[in-house]
Amino acid sequence: MKKLRRSHVLLGGVGIAIALATGPAIGQNDAPESLLPPGFEQPAPAPSEPAPARPAPPRTNPNSTPAPATTPPSPSANAPSQPLPSSIADTPDSSVSQSVDSAQNDEIDDSLDSRLAIANELPPNSQRSLRKIGPMTQQMGGFPDTSLGRVNGRYLAALMRSTNGRLVSRWGTIMVRRALVSRLNTPANINGADFAAARASLLLRLGDADQARRLVQSVDNSDFSSQMFDVALQTYLANADPAGLCPALPFAPDSKSSPQWQMMEAICASFSGNQSAASAQIDRAIRNNVAEPIDLRLAEKAVGAGVNGRRAVTIEWDGVEQITSWRFGLALATGIEPPDPLYQSAGRGFQAWRARAPMLPLSSRMAGADLSAAMGIMSSAEMVDLYGAVYDDTGAGDDLRARASLLRSAYVQRATDDRLAAMQSLWNRSENPFIIYSSHVLTASAAARFPVGQLASDDADHLIVSMLSAGFDRSALRWLNAVEKGSLGWALITLSAPGRDTAAPEPDVDAFVDDDTSTDSIKSKFLIAGLAGLGRISNNDQASFESRLEMRLDRQSRWTKAISAAAKRKDSAMVALLAAAGMQGNDWSAMTPLHLYHIVSALNESGLNAEARMIAAEAVARS
Repeated sequence: MKKLRRSHVLLGGVGIAIALATGPAIGQNDAPESLLPPGFEQPAPAPSEPAPARPAPPRTNPNSTPAPATTPPSPSANAPSQPLPSSIADTPDSSVSQSVDSAQNDEIDDSLDSRLAIANELPPNSQRSLRKIGPMTQQMGGFPDTSLGRVNGRYLAALMRSTNGRLVSRWGTIMVRRALVSRLNTPANINGADFAAARASLLLRLGDADQARRLVQSVDNSDFSSQMFDVALQTYLANADPAGLCPALPFAPDSKSSPQWQMMEAICASFSGNQSAASAQIDRAIRNNVAEPIDLRLAEKAVGAGVNGRRAVTIEWDGVEQITSWRFGLALATGIEPPDPLYQSAGRGFQAWRARAPMLPLSSRMAGADLSAAMGIMSSAEMVDLYGAVYDDTGAGDDLRARASLLRSAYVQRATDDRLAAMQSLWNRSENPFIIYSSHVLTASAAARFPVGQLASDDADHLIVSMLSAGFDRSALRWLNAVEKGSLGWALITLSAPGRDTAAPEPDVDAFVDDDTSTDSIKSKFLIAGLAGLGRISNNDQASFESRLEMRLDRQSRWTKAISAAAKRKDSAMVALLAAAGMQGNDWSAMTPLHLYHIVSALNESGLNAEARMIAAEAVARS
């Protein structure tokens, strides 16, 4: 992974500058950095790269001449035939089927937006091939374009459809997002547009509407398949940008005649200035009662927001029991927001979409940010950006501004006790495990800057959890001699340390197991599984602890065989997709040591050592 961005985030009047750069886990510059932003007592450094904090994704030019359709790659006669995954979760526990900001150089990267900030808008009449699709090249940190080349395309599509998007691991989500947006060769036995649609659809389920839109926009409108039209509609709604679909509408097949498409035709006609046709179409839809009243009213409001629109529509949410992508997208696009209770009963993806929606008030975005960060959609840098905006907003609620003030104190207070106390207040503000973990993501850079010293064991543990939540593996490693052997902090460092090739000492592992108070000793089981997957425990010690903890890591299933085979052929993207399928669940209670072992082992063997280390450490920290 290459460094692409260094952004400065100002918190408050004098503020603080947090330099957050993306980079691989191959070293760290420990030189102290100024906490003042450019312009305060020193000239601002010239930016090394044109990377805006939140880049606008490339848009299709509505005035461009449609490019001729590209012939999809023909199926290879020699392509291996693989059975469709009737159940990827074909394992002993059927409930389990589910890169890092850097305040210093060369840590792991948890942000995709910084990598894709250099994506350029294509000139008119530019034709793109369906043989290779995706915005993130290998040079930008994506997976090799030859990944998945030996896998049947229909098998891949089925695998992605079987992955529901609720992954237990933040790092697993970050990893599979990167795989999905990588510029990959289209495999055999699938149309390129359908392959892109399957990837974008999974990104939406994961909660990543931004990257789903980038992937949709990697395919020319004239090459859209029926599946791509359906996914594109949901993608633009998730981004609260219904007009983004309008340039593709002329290419839609006649089969696209569902109520949503009828209403979209009216909306696009309105945006193009054909208000009479738009009014006639929406009036006909209302007369025919083609959708629920709330959906029709939102469509009518969107039509009224078009060129020369004359409709004044009031939206009433009484009686509406659930939120949909249609309701979310059209509401936000027309300047309103669904009531908060509807978010609470919706899937995780809506909260992630909400947290990244720039048109929403900061209080609403903050409400979705905790879940989004814990999921692996919002990076540590983006969380700090959001808190910085709240700190500067005099109209924000007192509770939100107080929380933002705590984050500022975690960076700028002179006394280390005061900085630690501010972080503790953020970590302890809720008993919700997602909020607890997202608070650690929020303070990761502050924790990485905290001087190594003798602290209470719990405090050191929390600092290390915070660092590793955003990939500060080398910053955490500095604490190895300051934490107690056999403590949680020791276990996390032992799993996450880069470049380690020695086995963990048996007495230290034994001390951790002895002191483990987690339910069914699950932390100990995950520690053994992680160490075994990374090759950091001797065979004799592994066998001994497996027997002691009454677990087995050598059992085989259809899924374990598939991920092991992908690892042996070094197909890292396939390993990432299979790992995601094995990480499905609402929380870490859905994960088994067996799954964790095979995921960590396969990632490590296929060249994704950083991801393997982060997932292993996360499992112990969050279980």
